[in-house]
Amino acid sequence: MPFLFTVLVHHSEPGDPDLMSWLIDTIRHLIGGDSTLALLVLFLVIIAVPIAIVAAYKLFF
Repeated sequence: MPFLFTVLVHHSEPGDPDLMSWLIDTIRHLIGGDSTLALLVLFLVIIAVPIAIVAAYKLFF
């Protein structure tokens, strides 16, 4: 159980800044656009995951 608590306090930021910059650079490289478009794609992916979970829960249960 203590492992769960150490994971929660790993960073003081809400997200890992190195991971976020890597994700943005990777998305920018994949779609070939500017950073605003990469952030928009990342935002849509982040929003789509919970919506897909709720939709799957409503459809299958």
